[in-house]
Amino acid sequence: MSSHNSTTIQEARDISNMSDAEKKHVPMIHIDGTPRAGDPFEVTVWVGEQLSHPSEPGHHIEFIDLYLDDMFIARCDLTPGHTYPKACFSVMIDRSGSLRAYERCNLHGDWTYSVEVSV
Repeated sequence: MSSHNSTTIQEARDISNMSDAEKKHVPMIHIDGTPRAGDPFEVTVWVGEQLSHPSEPGHHIEFIDLYLDDMFIARCDLTPGHTYPKACFSVMIDRSGSLRAYERCNLHGDWTYSVEVSV
């Protein structure tokens, strides 16, 4: 996770009662189906699921990263004005762990969220 060490990474204090800023920035993770070791499954990461995040030159999401524990899996780079901050990854993992999403807002910094996944 070396690309994320230079800044403070923000998280929701209470995922069931998020502030408006958290609703706009926490990268929510959705897993389609039941993950099995070595088989592809879909992971959708949605920034602003509960409260839409802008996608304009002055305020936008730069990228969405996906990790399994400390292992980098994938990145989706976003272009302001042409993308919505939601990415679907088809991934294969060989072990259980913490599936963690990161996103960077050009104004409000790095945000993360994770879910435990068992295979």
